[in-house]
Amino acid sequence: MYESLAPVANDLTHLKATLASPMSHSLVKRATDALETTAKELADATQKAGGDQERSELQILYRGFVAARRIVAHLHELQTLGQNPR
Repeated sequence: MYESLAPVANDLTHLKATLASPMSHSLVKRATDALETTAKELADATQKAGGDQERSELQILYRGFVAARRIVAHLHELQTLGQNPR
């Protein structure tokens, strides 16, 4: 379920450097795509969950990955506009 994150793990771990990179647009695109793919896989897994507890935990993870995608995209937007994300 988290396989799509492996290729972008380093970019996400070093997000500040990723955002400052001359290749930030493509790096951030890859990262946000991976986060979105993971969120979709979690949404699918939620539908197949066996019990309420599992469903609830998967929903929490889903919301976290959706939020992470938005945060990374927003930080990139700030960087692009010349505002320094902290």
